[in-house]
Amino acid sequence: MKLTVNRKGLLRTSAVILIAIAIWNYPCHYRMGINGEVSEKEIPLYAKACGFLYRDWAYKDIVRNILATGAKSDTEKAVAILKWTHENVTGRIPEGIKVVDDHPLNIIIRQYGTGDQIEDVFTILCSYAGMRAGMAKCYDRDSPAFKIFSVVQIDGRWLIFIAGENMYFLNKEGRIGSVEDYLNGDIVLSDEARAEYSMFLDGLKDARLSSLTRADEQMPLRRIPTELKKAFTRGRVK
Repeated sequence: MKLTVNRKGLLRTSAVILIAIAIWNYPCHYRMGINGEVSEKEIPLYAKACGFLYRDWAYKDIVRNILATGAKSDTEKAVAILKWTHENVTGRIPEGIKVVDDHPLNIIIRQYGTGDQIEDVFTILCSYAGMRAGMAKCYDRDSPAFKIFSVVQIDGRWLIFIAGENMYFLNKEGRIGSVEDYLNGDIVLSDEARAEYSMFLDGLKDARLSSLTRADEQMPLRRIPTELKKAFTRGRVK
């Protein structure tokens, strides 16, 4: 029996395989900060993609377990995530331990982080629970000091949280206070809270959330366009 070889088909298949291998090994970049110093290393696309997909699954799994306690409304979900974040990620960094800034999932695994990292974890988990969430960095108008607030959009209102302190503010109706509530003078603050937070809360009037928050960028379908844009613009001289 004589075998015939479709050379054109074989060449096409080989070309497709080679292109796939080249794409799979396309050089990407991974950034990590250690004690404030940021470094960048090159890794192949497949390593970055696999890590990204694993983190996506892990965030979904964490949120699924948090909400299994019975939280139904978005407000209940946000409060449950706030409580979980406070219980599982401490702001007390052990003495002598390096402050690492890489992926939020690693912050959860390490179980400690800086104030902004804790807010990062909280907002990402809220985003995976189906809410739009982000962070607002607000400065004291009279000094370089700043405070990072988490804001979560629920029923059209941007509610204010401080995940690192396991707290939120209440408005005059007894509901969790929103950015709009504070700007309208409807947040109830004790004298102590007013002295500690008011100079930073004033900065919320200038806070603007982009259509794509950092929390959104942890999700594959929302992240892919961002990565493609980076790939095609990297190294381009303006």
